Amino acid sequence: MSIVKPTLTYGHEVWPTTVQIEQKFRSFENRVLRTIYGPFFDTEINRWRRIKNKEIREIPKVPFITSYIKGQRIQWYGHATRQEETNETREAIENKPAGRRPKGRPKKRWMDEVQRDLERLEVTEWEERIQDRNYWRAVTVAAKTLTEL
Repeated sequence: MSIVKPTLTYGHEVWPTTVQIEQKFRSFENRVLRTIYGPFFDTEINRWRRIKNKEIREIPKVPFITSYIKGQRIQWYGHATRQEETNETREAIENKPAGRRPKGRPKKRWMDEVQRDLERLEVTEWEERIQDRNYWRAVTVAAKTLTEL
């Protein structure tokens, strides 16, 4: 899993994830863990069987890959926000495009995802405290280690 996680999550901190994408991540992660742990000998039925998803989660006590991605997103946001105001990355994050949006449901925005993740972590006043690197590091570690974010 140590080589699969960085390969799978490369670049995912810069785009918003949908429910369908999160489900695909979890199913892939479960498939990889099931391959790593192999079959399970059940003493109650006295035969080998496949490990269920719930049992897979109990074995390694590892948080979901989606929590890791959300933690990376929060970490990257803190890094980009601490840049100089003339930095292109910071300008792109803080940019408010002019004009009207097209009809229909609005597209999922990256910043909305970051704000929702921070609200789920119950982080308050994060706009003011983002400059404190130690505080922000603690927030990102909390996000990465949660079993469900």
